[in-house]
Amino acid sequence: MPASTRVSPPHPTAVVRPYPLPELRPGEFYVEPIDPAALTEAPIFCIENDDAFDHYAYRVKSILHERKTAFQSVVIADSYNYGRVLFMDNVVQSSAEDESLYHEMLVQPAMLLHPNPRNVLIVGGGEGATLREVLAHRAVRAATMVDIDQEAVEVCREFLPSWHRGAFEDSRTRLHFADGRKFVEESDEFYDVAIIDVVDMLDAGPAFSLYTREFYQALRKRLRPNAILMVQGLELSFSDYKQHVSLVRTLRTLFPEVHSARVAVPSFLGTWGIIMASDWATPGNLRAETIDQIVEQRLGNNWLDHLTGEFLIAAFAHCKETRYLLSQFGPILEDGVPYIAPPDIEDMEPARLTLPALGFE
Repeated sequence: MPASTRVSPPHPTAVVRPYPLPELRPGEFYVEPIDPAALTEAPIFCIENDDAFDHYAYRVKSILHERKTAFQSVVIADSYNYGRVLFMDNVVQSSAEDESLYHEMLVQPAMLLHPNPRNVLIVGGGEGATLREVLAHRAVRAATMVDIDQEAVEVCREFLPSWHRGAFEDSRTRLHFADGRKFVEESDEFYDVAIIDVVDMLDAGPAFSLYTREFYQALRKRLRPNAILMVQGLELSFSDYKQHVSLVRTLRTLFPEVHSARVAVPSFLGTWGIIMASDWATPGNLRAETIDQIVEQRLGNNWLDHLTGEFLIAAFAHCKETRYLLSQFGPILEDGVPYIAPPDIEDMEPARLTLPALGFE
Protein backbone atom coordinates (compact mmCIF):
# COMPACT_ATOMS: atom_id res chain seq x y z
CA MET A 1 0.00 0.00 0.00
CA PRO A 2 1.26 3.51 -0.71
CA ALA A 3 2.32 5.95 1.95
CA SER A 4 -0.20 8.44 3.30
CA THR A 5 -0.84 11.53 1.22
CA ARG A 6 -3.60 14.04 0.57
CA VAL A 7 -4.76 15.36 -2.79
CA SER A 8 -6.98 18.39 -3.20
CA PRO A 9 -10.02 17.84 -5.44
CA PRO A 10 -9.95 19.65 -8.78
CA HIS A 11 -12.19 22.64 -9.41
CA PRO A 12 -14.99 21.52 -11.74
CA THR A 13 -15.69 23.54 -14.84
CA ALA A 14 -19.22 24.50 -15.83
CA VAL A 15 -20.97 21.96 -18.04
CA VAL A 16 -23.73 22.97 -20.42
CA ARG A 17 -26.12 20.18 -21.31
CA PRO A 18 -28.69 20.25 -24.14
CA TYR A 19 -31.24 18.47 -21.94
CA PRO A 20 -32.87 19.20 -18.58
CA LEU A 21 -31.83 17.27 -15.49
CA PRO A 22 -34.68 15.51 -13.70
CA GLU A 23 -35.62 16.42 -10.16
CA LEU A 24 -33.89 14.21 -7.59
CA ARG A 25 -35.26 12.45 -4.56
CA PRO A 26 -35.01 14.20 -1.17
CA GLY A 27 -31.45 14.26 0.14
CA GLU A 28 -29.81 13.83 -3.28
CA PHE A 29 -27.83 16.34 -5.32
CA TYR A 30 -25.86 16.33 -8.55
CA VAL A 31 -22.05 16.28 -8.65
CA GLU A 32 -20.15 16.62 -11.92
CA PRO A 33 -17.92 13.63 -12.79
CA ILE A 34 -14.22 14.19 -12.31
CA ASP A 35 -12.28 14.69 -15.51
CA PRO A 36 -9.17 12.47 -15.25
CA ALA A 37 -7.30 14.85 -17.55
CA ALA A 38 -7.76 17.64 -14.98
CA LEU A 39 -5.86 15.71 -12.30
CA THR A 40 -2.34 17.10 -12.24
CA GLU A 41 -1.00 15.24 -9.20
CA ALA A 42 0.87 11.98 -9.60
CA PRO A 43 -1.61 9.10 -9.36
CA ILE A 44 -1.81 7.01 -6.18
CA PHE A 45 -3.13 3.48 -6.32
CA CYS A 46 -4.17 0.89 -3.76
CA ILE A 47 -3.40 -2.54 -5.19
CA GLU A 48 -5.56 -5.56 -4.45
CA ASN A 49 -3.37 -8.63 -4.86
CA ASP A 50 -5.51 -11.36 -3.34
CA ASP A 51 -5.79 -13.16 -6.68
CA ALA A 52 -2.83 -15.37 -7.52
CA PHE A 53 -2.79 -14.24 -11.14
CA ASP A 54 -4.52 -10.86 -11.46
CA HIS A 55 -3.91 -7.66 -9.50
CA TYR A 56 -6.41 -4.80 -9.40
CA ALA A 57 -5.59 -1.14 -8.89
CA TYR A 58 -7.91 1.43 -7.29
CA ARG A 59 -6.89 5.04 -7.88
CA VAL A 60 -7.33 7.05 -4.70
CA LYS A 61 -7.42 10.72 -3.78
CA SER A 62 -5.82 10.18 -0.39
CA ILE A 63 -5.08 7.56 2.23
CA LEU A 64 -6.75 8.49 5.49
CA HIS A 65 -5.37 5.77 7.72
CA GLU A 66 -3.12 2.74 7.53
CA ARG A 67 -2.21 0.38 10.30
CA LYS A 68 -0.93 -3.11 10.94
CA THR A 69 -2.95 -4.62 13.78
CA ALA A 70 -2.17 -7.86 15.58
CA PHE A 71 -4.31 -9.68 13.00
CA GLN A 72 -4.26 -7.81 9.68
CA SER A 73 -3.32 -4.69 7.78
CA VAL A 74 -6.01 -2.00 7.64
CA VAL A 75 -6.11 0.83 5.10
CA ILE A 76 -8.86 3.39 4.65
CA ALA A 77 -8.66 5.50 1.49
CA ASP A 78 -10.85 7.91 -0.45
CA SER A 79 -11.12 6.57 -3.99
CA TYR A 80 -12.38 8.22 -7.15
CA ASN A 81 -14.79 5.51 -8.29
CA TYR A 82 -16.09 4.01 -5.05
CA GLY A 83 -15.83 6.76 -2.44
CA ARG A 84 -14.26 5.80 0.87
CA VAL A 85 -12.91 2.23 0.81
CA LEU A 86 -11.83 -0.14 3.56
CA PHE A 87 -8.99 -2.50 2.63
CA MET A 88 -7.97 -5.39 4.89
CA ASP A 89 -4.85 -7.33 3.96
CA ASN A 90 -4.90 -5.57 0.59
CA VAL A 91 -8.44 -6.72 -0.21
CA VAL A 92 -11.48 -4.46 -0.54
CA GLN A 93 -13.87 -5.18 2.32
CA SER A 94 -16.33 -2.33 1.91
CA SER A 95 -16.85 0.87 -0.06
CA ALA A 96 -19.11 3.87 0.43
CA GLU A 97 -20.69 3.48 -3.01
CA ASP A 98 -22.06 -0.02 -2.50
CA GLU A 99 -21.71 -1.10 1.14
CA SER A 100 -25.45 -0.67 1.67
CA LEU A 101 -26.13 -3.14 -1.15
CA TYR A 102 -23.90 -5.79 0.40
CA HIS A 103 -25.01 -5.28 4.00
CA GLU A 104 -28.72 -5.11 3.21
CA MET A 105 -28.54 -8.39 1.34
CA LEU A 106 -26.44 -10.03 4.05
CA VAL A 107 -28.69 -8.99 6.92
CA GLN A 108 -32.21 -8.17 5.84
CA PRO A 109 -33.40 -11.48 4.31
CA ALA A 110 -33.13 -13.13 7.73
CA MET A 111 -34.36 -10.14 9.72
CA LEU A 112 -37.42 -9.73 7.50
CA LEU A 113 -38.34 -13.42 7.24
CA HIS A 114 -37.98 -14.18 10.93
CA PRO A 115 -41.28 -13.46 12.71
CA ASN A 116 -39.65 -11.92 15.79
CA PRO A 117 -35.84 -11.44 15.65
CA ARG A 118 -35.18 -10.44 19.26
CA ASN A 119 -31.62 -11.65 19.83
CA VAL A 120 -29.07 -11.47 17.03
CA LEU A 121 -25.47 -12.68 16.87
CA ILE A 122 -22.94 -11.08 14.53
CA VAL A 123 -19.53 -12.69 14.12
CA GLY A 124 -17.19 -10.21 12.45
CA GLY A 125 -18.71 -7.12 10.88
CA GLY A 126 -16.03 -4.73 12.09
CA GLU A 127 -17.27 -1.73 10.10
CA GLY A 128 -20.48 -1.68 12.12
CA ALA A 129 -22.72 -1.72 9.05
CA THR A 130 -24.02 -5.23 9.71
CA LEU A 131 -24.83 -4.08 13.24
CA ARG A 132 -26.55 -1.00 11.81
CA GLU A 133 -28.87 -3.07 9.63
CA VAL A 134 -29.75 -5.35 12.55
CA LEU A 135 -30.53 -2.49 14.93
CA ALA A 136 -32.85 -0.88 12.38
CA HIS A 137 -35.45 -3.40 13.59
CA ARG A 138 -37.48 -2.42 16.64
CA ALA A 139 -37.97 -6.08 17.57
CA VAL A 140 -34.27 -6.45 18.40
CA ARG A 141 -33.62 -6.52 22.13
CA ALA A 142 -29.91 -7.39 21.97
CA ALA A 143 -27.39 -7.46 19.13
CA THR A 144 -24.22 -9.29 20.12
CA MET A 145 -21.26 -8.46 17.89
CA VAL A 146 -18.04 -10.47 18.26
CA ASP A 147 -14.92 -9.32 16.42
CA ILE A 148 -11.39 -10.48 17.12
CA ASP A 149 -9.68 -7.25 16.05
CA GLN A 150 -10.40 -4.37 18.43
CA GLU A 151 -7.92 -2.06 16.69
CA ALA A 152 -9.62 -2.52 13.34
CA VAL A 153 -13.06 -1.91 14.83
CA GLU A 154 -11.88 1.31 16.48
CA VAL A 155 -10.40 2.52 13.18
CA CYS A 156 -13.71 1.83 11.43
CA ARG A 157 -15.59 3.52 14.24
CA GLU A 158 -13.55 6.68 13.68
CA PHE A 159 -13.23 6.82 9.91
CA LEU A 160 -16.43 5.10 8.69
CA PRO A 161 -19.23 6.93 10.54
CA SER A 162 -21.69 6.57 7.67
CA TRP A 163 -21.26 2.80 7.89
CA HIS A 164 -22.19 2.31 11.54
CA ARG A 165 -24.30 5.49 12.06
CA GLY A 166 -23.88 5.32 15.81
CA ALA A 167 -24.74 1.62 16.09
CA PHE A 168 -21.85 1.00 18.47
CA GLU A 169 -23.44 3.42 20.96
CA ASP A 170 -26.90 1.83 20.79
CA SER A 171 -27.97 0.49 24.18
CA ARG A 172 -28.94 -2.84 22.58
CA THR A 173 -25.38 -3.47 21.33
CA ARG A 174 -23.27 -6.08 23.11
CA LEU A 175 -19.74 -5.66 21.74
CA HIS A 176 -17.13 -8.35 22.43
CA PHE A 177 -13.54 -8.38 21.21
CA ALA A 178 -12.86 -12.10 21.12
CA ASP A 179 -12.34 -15.08 18.87
CA GLY A 180 -15.73 -15.78 17.29
CA ARG A 181 -15.29 -19.55 17.32
CA LYS A 182 -14.37 -19.64 21.01
CA PHE A 183 -17.19 -17.22 21.88
CA VAL A 184 -19.80 -19.43 20.24
CA GLU A 185 -18.46 -22.60 21.80
CA GLU A 186 -18.50 -21.08 25.30
CA SER A 187 -21.75 -19.12 24.97
CA ASP A 188 -24.89 -20.01 26.87
CA GLU A 189 -27.05 -17.51 24.96
CA PHE A 190 -29.63 -18.36 22.30
CA TYR A 191 -30.20 -16.40 19.11
CA ASP A 192 -32.98 -15.90 16.59
CA VAL A 193 -30.67 -14.74 13.80
CA ALA A 194 -26.93 -15.31 13.35
CA ILE A 195 -24.84 -13.45 10.78
CA ILE A 196 -21.28 -14.45 9.86
CA ASP A 197 -19.51 -11.49 8.26
CA VAL A 198 -15.80 -12.34 8.31
CA VAL A 199 -13.00 -12.05 5.77
CA ASP A 200 -13.17 -14.36 2.78
CA MET A 201 -10.31 -16.82 3.05
CA LEU A 202 -10.20 -20.59 3.18
CA ASP A 203 -6.44 -20.86 3.61
CA ALA A 204 -4.70 -21.70 6.87
CA GLY A 205 -5.55 -18.31 8.39
CA PRO A 206 -7.65 -17.77 11.52
CA ALA A 207 -10.85 -17.13 9.55
CA PHE A 208 -10.93 -20.72 8.27
CA SER A 209 -12.18 -21.98 11.65
CA LEU A 210 -15.32 -19.86 11.13
CA TYR A 211 -16.21 -21.74 7.95
CA THR A 212 -15.95 -25.36 9.09
CA ARG A 213 -18.61 -27.91 9.87
CA GLU A 214 -17.52 -28.04 13.51
CA PHE A 215 -18.06 -24.31 13.93
CA TYR A 216 -21.57 -24.41 12.47
CA GLN A 217 -22.34 -27.49 14.56
CA ALA A 218 -21.49 -25.47 17.69
CA LEU A 219 -23.41 -22.46 16.40
CA ARG A 220 -26.51 -24.50 15.64
CA LYS A 221 -26.73 -25.39 19.34
CA ARG A 222 -27.06 -21.68 20.12
CA LEU A 223 -29.90 -21.11 17.65
CA ARG A 224 -33.53 -21.07 18.72
CA PRO A 225 -36.21 -22.96 16.77
CA ASN A 226 -37.02 -21.05 13.57
CA ALA A 227 -33.64 -19.28 13.67
CA ILE A 228 -32.02 -18.17 10.42
CA LEU A 229 -28.30 -18.12 9.67
CA MET A 230 -26.76 -15.76 7.10
CA VAL A 231 -23.17 -16.24 5.93
CA GLN A 232 -20.85 -14.09 3.85
CA GLY A 233 -20.45 -16.69 1.13
CA LEU A 234 -17.31 -15.66 -0.79
CA GLU A 235 -17.31 -14.99 -4.51
CA LEU A 236 -19.96 -16.70 -6.61
CA SER A 237 -19.22 -16.27 -10.29
CA PHE A 238 -18.69 -18.55 -13.26
CA SER A 239 -14.93 -18.19 -12.84
CA ASP A 240 -14.77 -18.39 -9.03
CA TYR A 241 -17.38 -20.55 -7.32
CA LYS A 242 -15.60 -23.52 -5.69
CA GLN A 243 -15.18 -22.07 -2.20
CA HIS A 244 -18.81 -20.91 -2.12
CA VAL A 245 -20.05 -24.34 -3.19
CA SER A 246 -17.86 -26.03 -0.57
CA LEU A 247 -19.39 -23.80 2.08
CA VAL A 248 -22.90 -24.62 0.82
CA ARG A 249 -22.12 -28.36 1.02
CA THR A 250 -20.81 -27.90 4.55
CA LEU A 251 -23.95 -26.13 5.74
CA ARG A 252 -26.16 -28.76 4.11
CA THR A 253 -24.74 -31.36 6.49
CA LEU A 254 -26.43 -29.45 9.32
CA PHE A 255 -29.41 -27.53 7.88
CA PRO A 256 -32.19 -28.87 5.63
CA GLU A 257 -32.70 -25.53 3.89
CA VAL A 258 -29.54 -23.92 2.46
CA HIS A 259 -29.90 -21.35 -0.31
CA SER A 260 -27.44 -19.19 -2.21
CA ALA A 261 -28.02 -15.58 -3.20
CA ARG A 262 -25.81 -13.79 -5.69
CA VAL A 263 -25.31 -10.02 -5.69
CA ALA A 264 -23.20 -7.92 -8.06
CA VAL A 265 -21.13 -5.63 -5.82
CA PRO A 266 -19.17 -3.21 -8.06
CA SER A 267 -16.23 -2.56 -5.71
CA PHE A 268 -15.76 -6.34 -5.27
CA LEU A 269 -15.21 -6.57 -9.05
CA GLY A 270 -17.58 -9.48 -9.35
CA THR A 271 -20.69 -11.20 -8.07
CA TRP A 272 -20.74 -12.16 -4.42
CA GLY A 273 -22.40 -15.07 -2.69
CA ILE A 274 -24.56 -14.89 0.41
CA ILE A 275 -25.92 -18.04 2.03
CA MET A 276 -29.12 -18.49 4.04
CA ALA A 277 -29.42 -21.61 6.18
CA SER A 278 -32.28 -22.72 8.42
CA ASP A 279 -34.77 -25.48 9.08
CA TRP A 280 -37.59 -23.82 7.19
CA ALA A 281 -36.88 -20.64 5.15
CA THR A 282 -37.26 -21.22 1.41
CA PRO A 283 -36.81 -18.07 -0.72
CA GLY A 284 -38.49 -19.69 -3.70
CA ASN A 285 -41.79 -19.80 -1.80
CA LEU A 286 -41.80 -16.08 -1.01
CA ARG A 287 -44.03 -13.46 -2.60
CA ALA A 288 -42.59 -10.07 -3.44
CA GLU A 289 -45.70 -8.26 -2.20
CA THR A 290 -45.45 -9.97 1.19
CA ILE A 291 -41.81 -8.94 1.62
CA ASP A 292 -42.60 -5.35 0.64
CA GLN A 293 -45.36 -5.24 3.23
CA ILE A 294 -43.02 -6.51 5.94
CA VAL A 295 -40.41 -3.92 4.95
CA GLU A 296 -42.98 -1.13 5.21
CA GLN A 297 -44.24 -2.37 8.59
CA ARG A 298 -40.83 -2.88 10.18
CA LEU A 299 -38.51 -0.37 8.49
CA GLY A 300 -40.69 2.15 6.68
CA ASN A 301 -40.15 3.22 3.09
CA ASN A 302 -36.96 5.25 3.48
CA TRP A 303 -34.46 3.01 5.27
CA LEU A 304 -33.43 0.54 2.57
CA ASP A 305 -31.52 1.69 -0.51
CA HIS A 306 -31.74 -1.50 -2.56
CA LEU A 307 -33.72 -4.41 -1.19
CA THR A 308 -37.27 -4.92 -2.40
CA GLY A 309 -39.34 -8.07 -2.51
CA GLU A 310 -38.60 -8.66 -6.19
CA PHE A 311 -34.88 -8.00 -5.76
CA LEU A 312 -34.57 -10.38 -2.82
CA ILE A 313 -36.35 -13.20 -4.63
CA ALA A 314 -34.33 -12.59 -7.80
CA ALA A 315 -31.03 -12.80 -5.89
CA PHE A 316 -31.87 -16.38 -4.92
CA ALA A 317 -32.86 -17.37 -8.47
CA HIS A 318 -30.07 -18.74 -10.64
CA CYS A 319 -29.36 -19.49 -14.26
CA LYS A 320 -28.87 -23.00 -15.60
CA GLU A 321 -25.07 -22.88 -15.36
CA THR A 322 -25.07 -21.62 -11.75
CA ARG A 323 -27.53 -24.34 -10.70
CA TYR A 324 -25.20 -26.89 -12.28
CA LEU A 325 -22.17 -25.51 -10.40
CA LEU A 326 -24.06 -25.43 -7.10
CA SER A 327 -24.97 -29.12 -7.56
CA GLN A 328 -21.37 -30.33 -7.87
CA PHE A 329 -19.93 -32.91 -5.49
CA GLY A 330 -16.74 -32.06 -3.66
CA PRO A 331 -15.17 -31.34 -0.29
CA ILE A 332 -16.82 -29.99 2.81
CA LEU A 333 -14.91 -27.73 5.20
CA GLU A 334 -13.70 -29.46 8.35
CA ASP A 335 -11.31 -28.73 11.19
CA GLY A 336 -7.81 -30.01 10.58
CA VAL A 337 -8.48 -30.83 6.93
CA PRO A 338 -6.81 -28.49 4.41
CA TYR A 339 -9.12 -27.11 1.78
CA ILE A 340 -8.18 -28.58 -1.59
CA ALA A 341 -10.24 -27.17 -4.44
CA PRO A 342 -11.74 -29.57 -6.99
CA PRO A 343 -10.28 -29.50 -10.51
CA ASP A 344 -11.63 -27.05 -13.06
CA ILE A 345 -14.46 -28.02 -15.38
CA GLU A 346 -13.82 -27.37 -19.04
CA ASP A 347 -16.20 -27.71 -21.99
CA MET A 348 -15.31 -29.74 -25.04
CA GLU A 349 -15.39 -27.86 -28.30
CA PRO A 350 -19.02 -28.07 -29.53
CA ALA A 351 -17.93 -28.90 -33.09
CA ARG A 352 -21.03 -30.96 -33.92
CA LEU A 353 -23.60 -28.91 -32.02
CA THR A 354 -26.57 -28.11 -34.25
CA LEU A 355 -28.53 -24.89 -34.03
CA PRO A 356 -31.99 -25.57 -32.53
CA ALA A 357 -33.60 -24.02 -35.60
CA LEU A 358 -31.97 -26.73 -37.72
CA GLY A 359 -33.02 -29.60 -35.50
CA PHE A 360 -31.55 -31.41 -32.50
CA GLU A 361 -28.94 -34.12 -32.49
